[in-house]
Amino acid sequence: MINYFTLTEEYFKYLQKKTNGEILWNKNEKRPYGLIMEVGKIDFYVPFTHDLRINRFPFLKDASYQVPSEQLGYSTAGLDFQHAIPIVQSDTEAGFILANQSVFPDQKFFVKNKETEIVNKFSKYVRDYEKYISTPLKDKTKENLGFNPKIYTYSTLQYFHKELGIEASQQLKNTQEFTHKPTQQISKKHANQSVQITDKMKQQAKNTSILDYVKYYGIPVRKTSGSEYELVNQKNVKFDIRKNLFKDYNPSSDAGGDIIDFAKYIDGVNFPQAIQKIVTVDGSRSFDFSSVQSQPFVMPQIFEEGSRLNEVMVYLVNERKLESSTVKKVAKSGLIKQTKNKEVAFIWADGSEDVGITLQGTKPLDYRSDIKETGLGDFIKEFTWKVGIGTRGLEQPLETGKTETKVLAEEAAQKFIKEQRLYKKQIWRNSTTGHGFNFRSGPTNSEVQGKMVFTEAAIDALSYFELKGHQFNKDTRVQYQSLEGLKDNILHKSMERYEKRYGRMPEEIILSVDNDEAGELFVKKVMSDKRIKEYQEKGGKVKRDKPSIGKDWNEQIQYVKSESRGHQQNKEVQRSTQL
Repeated sequence: MINYFTLTEEYFKYLQKKTNGEILWNKNEKRPYGLIMEVGKIDFYVPFTHDLRINRFPFLKDASYQVPSEQLGYSTAGLDFQHAIPIVQSDTEAGFILANQSVFPDQKFFVKNKETEIVNKFSKYVRDYEKYISTPLKDKTKENLGFNPKIYTYSTLQYFHKELGIEASQQLKNTQEFTHKPTQQISKKHANQSVQITDKMKQQAKNTSILDYVKYYGIPVRKTSGSEYELVNQKNVKFDIRKNLFKDYNPSSDAGGDIIDFAKYIDGVNFPQAIQKIVTVDGSRSFDFSSVQSQPFVMPQIFEEGSRLNEVMVYLVNERKLESSTVKKVAKSGLIKQTKNKEVAFIWADGSEDVGITLQGTKPLDYRSDIKETGLGDFIKEFTWKVGIGTRGLEQPLETGKTETKVLAEEAAQKFIKEQRLYKKQIWRNSTTGHGFNFRSGPTNSEVQGKMVFTEAAIDALSYFELKGHQFNKDTRVQYQSLEGLKDNILHKSMERYEKRYGRMPEEIILSVDNDEAGELFVKKVMSDKRIKEYQEKGGKVKRDKPSIGKDWNEQIQYVKSESRGHQQNKEVQRSTQL
């Protein structure tokens, strides 16, 4: 006899702690509703989920029973065996509430007709687990077991051996997998224990996509550009699906590398443990490295014909408050163009060669949100929200979430939108690493003194030029360089190119990054770098110059221009009065 129950909040929290978070599908989604059925002499609580992920991971069909709901629009909903919980006597009173209305009628009708089949399939899952847990790790193959061992990798049954009457052998204890979630820490007791890592396993791991890894382990990510993704919970950590490389852009971090480095960094595991986690991923060893061989930058055919700059001028002059003469001068040298999509294209130049592009939108992005009630009737209220760009953007949203009320869903969606960029910003594919937007003022001969000014963005570099350029001696060569964020490799590579071009290092470098915490951390990171210390020992100067008003140099120039305009308007009023 199957009965429908829901977990109490108190018991849900208890299970979270007991199972190290395995009771959650992910950090944002609770699954407090399910059914109880008997296997042998033990009752099990088996939760429902709206998505069994069987389309992405077909092997999960053996760890679930599909119970679709047309009323909810969930075609891959069903019972999740991986997160089943054996119930002890005291649990029945403390942790469960009878909830016949917590499951939609069409699902209940489906379960009633398939009750025997569901119980038999779940019984097999429990019996096979005992076989899985008693088999040494090296023998846990599909061929030996008769089923895919992956269906038990994250099974919550591992936390209930006492309740199930299972005693793992000492051999198993010494070879057991160490980690079952990206956020779970490895115990010191097992830190140095691992199975033999072969060269074949290493190569298989290296040929695994980072995107497949994060999907398999449920690490939430969002797409930020054509080939770039960022971690939702660690926004500075990004990876490129073409190069299969990641980088933590936090100014205080130097982390980066391939899929193995990613697993070690994100999951806090050592090399052998990282290999074991990676080779478990569906699609491991299928990444095609021939597709990511370094491709040279090719200037795309995306620009307006002629020298049209209408939208660019409106945006840079009217909104960002740059002088039209500055924009025209830089555009004349080929470093600013307008795309057919009315974007500003900041061209990265290396001498006479174009090596990259940063695109800057001129119209605010059209963020849209959508909220739907996805709960199970009156008993469980749930609202799902999503945010995308434009109508089609909601088909592949930037972010989704669930809340208990519609008001909370609206607040969550608006909070997410406020945290996003107002305008599009994109680095064009295959733009050369170590480069960024740059321009020069002053003489070109190598004998004169030189300085380098580093800002976070192209518009900041142009703003700094207008605000501070006149303070430099006319006989001083000044190189303005955008770091395209806070990429220290651009700083070091730019200094190397400067030395190669002029036969000497600049007499001074000026760190004009934003006046915020990230900017300060970046400055500390640069100042502690061995290369900069050597530069200083040879007589080079390093100056920190930050805006006195606003966060960045463009905010300062906007303030200065608005104050100047207000002062000018005041003078006009006085003149009219005198007349």
